[in-house]
Parts: sequence; structure tokens; C-alpha cells
Amino acid sequence: MAVAPRFPILRLSLPPGEASWTELAWNGFSADYAHLGSGVSPLAELPAAAELEILLPACRVSMHRLELPARVGRHLDALIRQALEDRLLGDRNDALIVPGAPDGTERRVWVCGRRWLEAALERLASAGHHAARLIPEYELLPESGDAAVHAAATGGTIFRTIPGLFGIVGNEAALPRLVGGETLRRVADIARRPGPPGNRAGLPPALARFASRRFDPRPLRRAGALLAVSFVLFMLSAVAQWRQLEDRAARLRHEIRQTFAAAFPGTPIIDPILQWESKQRESTGARDDALDAAIRFAARLDVPIRPRGIEVGEEGSVRLTLTDSDAAQFASQLEAIGRPEKMPAGAGFTQFIYRFERERR
Repeated sequence: MAVAPRFPILRLSLPPGEASWTELAWNGFSADYAHLGSGVSPLAELPAAAELEILLPACRVSMHRLELPARVGRHLDALIRQALEDRLLGDRNDALIVPGAPDGTERRVWVCGRRWLEAALERLASAGHHAARLIPEYELLPESGDAAVHAAATGGTIFRTIPGLFGIVGNEAALPRLVGGETLRRVADIARRPGPPGNRAGLPPALARFASRRFDPRPLRRAGALLAVSFVLFMLSAVAQWRQLEDRAARLRHEIRQTFAAAFPGTPIIDPILQWESKQRESTGARDDALDAAIRFAARLDVPIRPRGIEVGEEGSVRLTLTDSDAAQFASQLEAIGRPEKMPAGAGFTQFIYRFERERR
């Protein structure tokens, strides 16, 4: 199966009727409108193109000449509709306005049926062909300062007079009477002619949904470049900050090793943080054991004494220092809890030494 060629611009001649879609005539152009090829193909086999032009049949459009301000900008459509208010016949909601090229102080405006054109564009879009712009066949007639021009078109013969009037006739023999004795010049194959100057605008806003939605990356190039520069700057900042944090962490590790060596001289340093935590747990555990032993001893004693001091040894011994009067008064209770060793502890004091087995955890 042969692959259909791809053209920068493909001009498609739209059939005037609703049932004549078996084959469509087309012409391919380069970006500067050099003619590259032509043919007739079914809708499913039309050549691919970067831009699709729709050639509106002359028998489907009417032309109006309007006096409009020189610079109208985005208000052009509203001004055209206002100027055509009293000229259009029939259903105004079905009138689609296609602005044409300026003509001196006037502007040509073409009007065609909206429902007919929307049905045609919908048919093209369903086959994957999205229109970029509309060109009435009349607009392809060249200007001629010394003769009226005419050409074969869809539905008859179109003509343009020297004053710039347009029309279509079914019988070419009637042209001499219509142009008022002007010289007639025939133009062949108007569908192959370049588009009218300045007519590269897109579809009217009412038909924007049928336009091609190709992604154009060019507007995003500047934003992409700025984003890339921002990302590079962010990465450089992150690397610089990471280096600063790494240097700070190295200094902190060195300070920890020095502090651990000063607190525990002679201890081999492997991981100072883990070793420091281990030392702290050992110290806390020793204090907890001594306090627990003193509490247990006081619970067993259960007498109203006021000791001068209580000392708990690492081997589980308890040294209780009392006044001589308390030692004599509570002698039986003190003997009952563990048979202590007694010895003087200075003038007026006696020390009781209890030896218990240390509880295992």
C-alpha cells in the first residue's frame, strides 16, 4: 500500500452538497505556496499535511463589502455583525461570517451557512483532518486592473469585475453582458493558485472546536531554558549546603571523640556515641540498684528511728548509723532483721552493718 505524501499545506475543495463525499479534490503546497501536487482521493486516503485549508464553494457563499475602521483589533467580528444586521436574509443564526482581505477603504466579508459548514468540518474531523483556515473560491481570483477575470469553479463560473465586484453564473456565455463590456480574461485552475495575501488567520471563533490542536513547543522554549537554569542553580546551592553540613558533622565527630577521651581516659574508642550511651546506662543502673536496696531495707526495718546515715555498698551491704539511744531502744527490732555487726561510730553513735545477698535481675 502506497504511503500518502505529506505536504506543508493541503488545500481541500469542499463539495457543495451533503452526499457528494465519495472523493475529494486536493492540492498540495509548500510553506511558500509553491504547488507540489494534486489529486482526487477518498476521505480516508487524503494526504497528510501540516496545515489544512478548506476551499469554500462559490455557490455556497455570498460577498459583502463593508466600510470598517482601519484598526478594529479584536472588535472586528462584532463590527462586522453590526454592519450586516440589515443585509442578511433568512435565518441569521445560521449565517457564518468569514472575514476576507481588505479592499481599499473597505473589507470583503463572506457569509455561508453555518449548519452546512459545521457538518462538513465535523465529517473531516472524525476522519482526523482538522481545518486551519477557510478560503472562499472567489478569493483566489487575481486582481486585474485592465480586464475582468473569470474561472471555472464549483457550481458554475465565477468572475470578478474591474471595480471589484464578484459573482457566479451557470452559463459562461452570459459573462460579457454581466461585466458591461469589460475585457474578459480566463484564469485556469484557480484551486492551484496561492492563497490571498494576509489570509493566514485561523478559523472563526465559532468554529474553533474543529481546529487542529497540535502541540507547539516553541512558546515553551524560553520557560524551559529558565527552568533548566533554575534547576542547575538549585543543585549547586544544594551541593554547597551539603558540603557545609558534612564539614560540620566531621567537626562534631572530632569534638565527641575528644570529649569521650577526656571523660574516660584509657578507654579504647570505637564508636564514642554508643560507648557514651553504654556508660550512662551503667551509671544510672548502679544508682538505681543502691536506691532500691535502701528502700527495701527501710521497709523491712519499720521502726521510728532517725538515722544519721544509710550507705549501700556494691556488694549488697547496708551501713546504718544511729544514736546510742535509738540503738538501745530498738535493739530487738534491729537484731530481728539480719543480725548486724555493731561497732562504735564516734561519740554517741553506733553503726550497724547488714550484709544481704544482692538481688538478681
